[in-house]
Amino acid sequence: MTDERRPAPKPTAPVTVAPDAVGVDPDEARRLGRRQFFRSFAADAMKTAATVIGAAGALREGSAEMASALLGSADTAIAPVGASVAAMTERSTGFRSPFRLEPEQVVLLDQRRLPDELVEVACVSGADVAHAIRESVVRGAPLLGQVAACGLALTAGRSLVASPHARRAILFGTANALRNAAPTAAPVRNAMDRMLARFAAIGDLERDGPTVASALRDEADAIVGEAVMGHALLAAYGAAFFGSDPHTGAGDTLRILTIGSTGALAGGQVGTALAVVRAVRDGGRDVNILVAETRPWLAGARLVAWELALAGIPFALVGDGAAAGLLARGEVDAVIVGPEAIARNGDVACDPGSYGLAVVAERHAIPFLVAAPLSTYDREAADGRALRAEPRPAAELLSLGGRRIAPEGTSAVNPSVDVVPAELVTAIVTEAGVLRAPYGTALAAAAPALETPAAASADSAGVVTGPTDQARAEA
Repeated sequence: MTDERRPAPKPTAPVTVAPDAVGVDPDEARRLGRRQFFRSFAADAMKTAATVIGAAGALREGSAEMASALLGSADTAIAPVGASVAAMTERSTGFRSPFRLEPEQVVLLDQRRLPDELVEVACVSGADVAHAIRESVVRGAPLLGQVAACGLALTAGRSLVASPHARRAILFGTANALRNAAPTAAPVRNAMDRMLARFAAIGDLERDGPTVASALRDEADAIVGEAVMGHALLAAYGAAFFGSDPHTGAGDTLRILTIGSTGALAGGQVGTALAVVRAVRDGGRDVNILVAETRPWLAGARLVAWELALAGIPFALVGDGAAAGLLARGEVDAVIVGPEAIARNGDVACDPGSYGLAVVAERHAIPFLVAAPLSTYDREAADGRALRAEPRPAAELLSLGGRRIAPEGTSAVNPSVDVVPAELVTAIVTEAGVLRAPYGTALAAAAPALETPAAASADSAGVVTGPTDQARAEA
């Protein structure tokens, strides 16, 4: 067999874009062109999705071609880049897609450095990606599933001349490392299961390394491409919900409270809960977003606020502990969150603080929505008790910006997620439609979209309603 060995590229140093940059070199220009292509494609995807509500249409067909276009270069005019929020809000040229897959590496936007700096971290293998996930270089369950798929594809590309048995051991080991890097994120587990299923379909002892690498690269491309269109459909269904719901359909300005990072930084090129917000705004309705600061990583203050500023969407930051009071005072029309995982009965693992908001929202008859790609569906979890909820490191609570804020010897309880019971969830917005209780039945009906993503055939609001109360009892 021809030796297909290629020298492994060395990890590149992080690339920082200075806030006062006024021009770019040719290499940076090409990278910026690709990122701008991502942004324009995502916007077009959302507009397209808004026109297919209620119509059936398979997404998987052509998804690899779509992803290839996404992940390739594009002839795009390059504008000067500026890293300040004010400059980017005015020009919207400084945003970078949260990741991009290149021939021999996946490049991640380091979310730890936002909003002050735009810094890239290059990973050349699945092991590198697992390390980046553990170190919170990237966050957001839907995004992590896509990035993990890309990482496993890279590992396959670096195993071209390994023996079949060694290659199988490497790929299975890397998949386990990626799963363990984000134990609460169902999209990572689902992506690894899907990648390994593709590996098994071509023969996990296939001798031709390039065949394996090509197949896994195609599967990773498909996962990314389907996520882009799926999240766009989710956004359109969510906007339709807000237009038809009796609690939120009236009024000039829709006031939404959100907690956790759920924009493009957490979902890929489109996002989830924040994509719904954007779709509502793009549909012509005024919105005003209340952003919980989301301790301990301050994702709301650092990331969500940054994305909303870039999109030109009005928002205000609110302390996590003050958010419930706003609900009680009638200053919020709806709460929308994004999950790490959804159990079969509809229990949802979300950012810490979500449970309290759900309880208060239910108390005051305020809709509590979950914007959830079906990649977050955990088939193995019967209910919330089975959802993985490993704690985060205590150090995240004990320090801020690298500086200790608690006395030496202080212990900390730092849960990774809250589990919100299904009975507190008004609706689950997915790419297959808006699911209503009983969620066990509705999720089972929508779950086949995991294998064959498609635009759900639903009513004008994209609602998939569960069966009768008798069926609810049986579920």
